[in-house]
Amino acid sequence: MRAATAALTCMLAAAALTGCVNTRAERGAVIGGAAGATVGALAGKSVGSAVIGGAAGAAAGYVIGKNTYRCWKTNIFGQRYLGTCIK
Repeated sequence: MRAATAALTCMLAAAALTGCVNTRAERGAVIGGAAGATVGALAGKSVGSAVIGGAAGAAAGYVIGKNTYRCWKTNIFGQRYLGTCIK
């Protein structure tokens, strides 16, 4: 229960911090860092694991966020919607 509370707290903090950044890459880094730190802390049960997970998540989130853009997609019913595409 304690780990779930910590994970939820990290995710809420990441959601709050995304309002302070301007680009998709920055938002990806913030969200990826928080998610990586949470997963690292839960998996390794140490601060070192959280730091490594946060760094890896931030790097991955930045790269993914930098290489995405808004685009029109079509679902299986033929309806068009605005989604996210990867370059």
